[in-house]
Amino acid sequence: MMKIKMFKGNKSVILFIFGTFISNIGNGMFSLIVGQMLYAATGSVGAFGLILIIQNLSSLLLNIIAGYVADLIDAKKVSVYINLIQGVILLGGVFSCLMFAKNIVIILMVINTILSICSPFFRAANFKLIPEVERHNITLLSFNGIRSSANQSGQLIGVALAAPLLLTNNPVYALGINSGCFLITSFMMNRIILVRSSDSINTTNDKNVLRSMYLAWFSMIKNILENKKLTLLIVFSIFDYISVSFVNLIEPKFATEVLANSAYISILDGGFALGAISSFLLVERVLNRWSFSGVAPLLMLLQAICYCILGSFPSPFLSSLVMFLIGLINGSSIAVFQTELQKTAENTVHGKLSSLRDIFVAFSTLVFIPIFTHIVDNSIFVGIDVFVGVLAIMSLLLYFSRFAGANKD
Repeated sequence: MMKIKMFKGNKSVILFIFGTFISNIGNGMFSLIVGQMLYAATGSVGAFGLILIIQNLSSLLLNIIAGYVADLIDAKKVSVYINLIQGVILLGGVFSCLMFAKNIVIILMVINTILSICSPFFRAANFKLIPEVERHNITLLSFNGIRSSANQSGQLIGVALAAPLLLTNNPVYALGINSGCFLITSFMMNRIILVRSSDSINTTNDKNVLRSMYLAWFSMIKNILENKKLTLLIVFSIFDYISVSFVNLIEPKFATEVLANSAYISILDGGFALGAISSFLLVERVLNRWSFSGVAPLLMLLQAICYCILGSFPSPFLSSLVMFLIGLINGSSIAVFQTELQKTAENTVHGKLSSLRDIFVAFSTLVFIPIFTHIVDNSIFVGIDVFVGVLAIMSLLLYFSRFAGANKD
């Protein structure tokens, strides 16, 4: 287990981790509550489906601007202001829902649209902010691992806290709690100390914003294409996020048809979440000692093996254990890839780099979902086998790409 003394004197790390944890409690509540409120108001899942479309389209369209802004302005300020804006919007949403209950669907759609607009800016700023946080004896890989675990922990607790509000028929108050979470996170982020200031690095005298943004993106993409390692890192890093989407896709049918009890979906999802939460232990104990070139292909291959076991030996206990392992390995792999991306690229382009990765993830998810939905609808076992093959091939390609070993920071 990670030693508590690692955090001694690391006030900024504690503030960042707790800020991440608290904001994700609110996010976990929001996702569950809004889905329920929209279904109760419309009697259809179509409204929530529209929300997912809005989120993915926002990611595709706004990441170009978000990455540029995160690199141009102090990433800490972007994170503080975005959390503040989201907190204020949700607080306004509470009063709007209480005063105009008949228009609740429109209000929730407007709130979600604004939050979807804010989200790319938040992700780009945080990706850039992580290497800048004063962390003393904590390595960048460990920090990414702890942050990933804090994300999952917050989401899981948020979902659990949402249940009493649903049972007491007071879901709108979850928006107020979410608002408070964002406001607290904004306060915490504002107190973080950085080892270097990004606004002293990124300046521009070009008054033509569109031209400046175009030139900045053109220059970065040109440099990425000239850097084989960075290009491959971006491409391969998307498969961990696709793996999460695949888990969400197969869980309902696997629980209902394979395990013959829909109640097992909560156990499977909980196993994956607990594995992802525990990933910082694997990162700290093992992965800090290995080079990226050795560990990254192995983690992808291990995910493939776990999916293979899941499809070959379905049983409630074994399937739950395998889902835990998939979450553990997937969370570790995300931390490993994120760390290597941050260490390989210049700090001045971290915002745009994060946005570019998110664009690839959003696009690949939009392509992936209909293809694998069709396969899984016909046969969940064929779907799992195909995905195992995809991960195995990517693992081999990643291994033979011959990345240079990552240096410890």
